[in-house]
Amino acid sequence: MADGYCMTFNNAAQKVFGSTVRPIVETWKTNNRAEPWSAEARLVGQDGISVVKIGPSSAPKKQRAKDLAARSGFEWLCSQYPEIDFSDL
Repeated sequence: MADGYCMTFNNAAQKVFGSTVRPIVETWKTNNRAEPWSAEARLVGQDGISVVKIGPSSAPKKQRAKDLAARSGFEWLCSQYPEIDFSDL
């Protein structure tokens, strides 16, 4: 998976919700020297209010934290919607 899980999380959310919910992965820097980056996957409604927050994940590198959060978001979608086939993502 060249782009990690970010694209997979995005595609899975679109498969479940269409354009009614927007998947995002938010990252921020922390004061933790070992894992200075945190990230959280979110599903945001059209009104801009977060529907679901998944995470957070932490890692030494920003992209790794983002990938971990996106993976958590994808796995959450898989667990909540087992009737949907995500194998083509």
